[in-house]
Amino acid sequence: MEYRSATTAARSEKNLQRAEEWGIKALDVEPLNAQPAYFLATEVYLPQKKYKKMAAMLSEAIKRNPDQRLEKPFRLDGAPVETIAQGVAAYREQEWASVYNKAVEYIQDANNVNKSDKVKHIEQAKEQLELAMLVNPQNVESYNTLAVLYLQGDNLLKSKEIIDLGLSISNSNYMLWQLKGDIASSEKDFTSAIKYYEKSIINTEDPSSIMRKLIFVYIDIGENEKAIEYSNDLLDKYPNDPDLYYNVGVLYQRLSIESFEPALEIFNKLSKDSDEKIIIDVYKSFKQARKYAYNAKDNFLQASDLEIEETSTRQAVSEMRKLLDNLDDTFLPSIKERAAKANIKLN
Repeated sequence: MEYRSATTAARSEKNLQRAEEWGIKALDVEPLNAQPAYFLATEVYLPQKKYKKMAAMLSEAIKRNPDQRLEKPFRLDGAPVETIAQGVAAYREQEWASVYNKAVEYIQDANNVNKSDKVKHIEQAKEQLELAMLVNPQNVESYNTLAVLYLQGDNLLKSKEIIDLGLSISNSNYMLWQLKGDIASSEKDFTSAIKYYEKSIINTEDPSSIMRKLIFVYIDIGENEKAIEYSNDLLDKYPNDPDLYYNVGVLYQRLSIESFEPALEIFNKLSKDSDEKIIIDVYKSFKQARKYAYNAKDNFLQASDLEIEETSTRQAVSEMRKLLDNLDDTFLPSIKERAAKANIKLN
C-alpha cells in the first residue's frame, strides 16, 4: 500500500513531496525490496536534481537486491535494461555526464572572468565534481579532473587524497598514475616519480608524453644515459613527431649546458700551474658539451623540418650553433694549447 501510494502521488498527482513521504515509508515496510529505493532515486529525487539523495537511493537499491527485475524495463543504446543493477548503472552514467559537464562549464568560464569570480567558478566546479563522484563513483574521470584542480591550487595533500581514492577504484587509470608522478616529481621524490610514471606508461596506448616526463626525471637524478636511451626509443616509435624532436633537443641542450658551464668556470680560473687532471677534465667536459650541443641542434632542425618553423625553434638552433662555434673556435683550441705547453696528452 505504501509503495502504491508513492507511485500514485508521483505519476498521477505529480506531487513529489507526498511521493517521497510514502516512498520512505515503503522502504521500512519492505526492507528486502529494491524497487522503493529505485523509485525514489529515479522518479522523485532525479526530477528535482537532488543528486545526493538520488545517489544514496541508487546505492540502497543495489544493496537490497541488485538482481531484482525492474517494474518498467527499457532499452539503452539497443541493449536491454531489465534488472535493478542494470538500471542503476544506466542512471548513474546518464546523470554523471550531466553533472560532470556542468563542472567543465564552470572551469571554462573561470578562464574568462576576473580573479575573484575565477575563484568562485573553480569552487563551484569542485562541488560539481564531488557530486559527480557520488552520482557515479566508478567513473574515474571525476577524480582526475578534481585532482588537477586541487593541484593547480597548490593543494597537494587534497590532490593526493583524490588520486588515491580514484586509484582504489581503478588501479589501471594512466591519468591518475601520471598525476601521482607529477606530484612526486614536484616534491623531488624522483624514485617514486619514476615508479608512478612507469605504471602510467604500461596502462596507456600512447605513452609518449609520459615518457618525455620520465626522461627529465632521469636527467634530474643524473642518469643521463638512461634519459638518452628513452629518447632514442621514443624517436624510433614516433619518427614524425615534431614536438618529440623539439623536446629531445631540449634534453640535449640541457645536458650540453650542464657539461659546459661548470667546465667554463674552472677554465676561467686555470693558470700555468694548474693540475694535469683538472685540464684533462675540463677538456673532456668541453668535448661532452660539444657532443650534446650537436645532438640538440640536430633535433631542433628535425623539429623545424617537420612543421612550420617557430621562433622558439629558430632561437634554440641559434643558441646551439653559437655554443658549437665558441667551443670549436675558442675553448677547445685554448685548452689543447694549454695541454700542449704542459706536455699533457689529450685523447
